[in-house]
Amino acid sequence: MTLSSPIIDPKIKSFPFYITRCATDFEGNLVTREKGFNEYQIMQCTSGKGFFECDGLSFIIGPSDLVLFHPDKPHRYGPLPNESAPWMLNWICFLTDGNDLLETHLTTDGYRVIQQAPTAHLIPLYEQAVRTLAQPDATYYQLQGSHILYTLLLEVIGLKWTVHETISHTQLLDTVINYMEAHLHTELSIDDLSDLVHVSPSYLCRQFKKVYQTSPIQYLIKLRMFKAQELMRTYPHLTIKEIGQLCGYRESAYFGAEFKRCFHITPNQYKEEFLHNKRPT
Repeated sequence: MTLSSPIIDPKIKSFPFYITRCATDFEGNLVTREKGFNEYQIMQCTSGKGFFECDGLSFIIGPSDLVLFHPDKPHRYGPLPNESAPWMLNWICFLTDGNDLLETHLTTDGYRVIQQAPTAHLIPLYEQAVRTLAQPDATYYQLQGSHILYTLLLEVIGLKWTVHETISHTQLLDTVINYMEAHLHTELSIDDLSDLVHVSPSYLCRQFKKVYQTSPIQYLIKLRMFKAQELMRTYPHLTIKEIGQLCGYRESAYFGAEFKRCFHITPNQYKEEFLHNKRPT
């Protein structure tokens, strides 16, 4: 870890933006700030996985993802508990002279999460800031640090304009459902689905409950069961075991139990009833 925390020259405080501290290769730990922080902070993940929670939303923060939050904005972040690899971050804390650049062009909510964006080119800026602020000539190098920070913020604003960083709730659910429908034949966990849209499992469950009054896994099961009905009607020569496997179930007994729970009839009964109704009278 490399950390710089300079003594701020009073003249620097008249600049639009100035760095108060910064770090590279920093191992993220659990931080809860119920009343927020007293400075702006921008963090970029370089490896590992963590989370960021704010305003009741939770985001998975992986390599190249960015988080920026304003002073006094309550939030919480830290490494994912089940991840073996450390959650490594580059970060810069800074203050302004009242400049509204961030509020105008980046966020009016007090924070911004940018995911799945090309951010590798920003890493040298953090490294340059740490090296610059470690120099002995405080005023000159703090001025250079302000220049580096301004460049970084402009780059982040550019990312907001060129990539779709945090998808809406509707798009999030559509993305997950489309993925489910395309992968009914494979095993899917809540972690697989939440990782797909870069949110936490609990957040994804809340969104599904709010819109569909059910959990993502229960929604997936219903999709599998309706697919099984369709396969039985379209391909009556398939065995129940084959249909179960095409719907993501290795064990035909488990498939049968889920089918009966959904439709109050066994797969064999459904198939026989369908074939009976197809016979000419």
